[in-house]
Amino acid sequence: MDSPIDEVLLDADSDDLTPRGARKRSALLDATFRIIVRDGPGAVTLRSVVAEAAASHGAVKYYFGSTKALIREALKKVARQSIERLSQTWKTVDRETCDPSILARIIAYHSFHDMVEDRRRGIIIYELHLAAARDPSLRPIIQAWGRGYVSVVQGTFKKLGSRDASADAALLTNLINGLVISQLALPRKDFADSILRRAIERFLRSMSGTKPKRDE
Repeated sequence: MDSPIDEVLLDADSDDLTPRGARKRSALLDATFRIIVRDGPGAVTLRSVVAEAAASHGAVKYYFGSTKALIREALKKVARQSIERLSQTWKTVDRETCDPSILARIIAYHSFHDMVEDRRRGIIIYELHLAAARDPSLRPIIQAWGRGYVSVVQGTFKKLGSRDASADAALLTNLINGLVISQLALPRKDFADSILRRAIERFLRSMSGTKPKRDE
């Protein structure tokens, strides 16, 4: 499989930095993430990032050019991390049979760990999606993120019987996102198994044409 990381998501600017410069740039991104979690992307300004990172006033402009570019790079970083984490999870799938119940548990655990247990990361992901809803210039990054997911899962989905792996991957992503957003807002007990895993398994069985288990 080719690299699931689309060229749109690459961070070419970081290659030209010294180790010290890379650390400073990373610190500005970390400060941006903290602001997003606490106050949302709209609160990311030159002044707020400088204060949060305890950086000089010229640092954001030097490393990113503008706060808008900073948001763009933050989104690209989260997208790359998400695709890479899914790729690592999918190595487990390659060692398992293409059974909807097994696959559902793997996907549910991955999603729960990545966006619910790591509540901060879940909030960042959805806040940056909302930022893209307001700013069309961010949408190519969201689209590249989706293509990355498809490139990881499409082989397995085809083995399960999907007639359109790309469309089914998008549907499953939207199903998971909706359930996770609800969980972040209104936490429920046993969400990972009783709600998320069961919903994913129903979707996978529908896609593959296999009958659900009796307890479903």
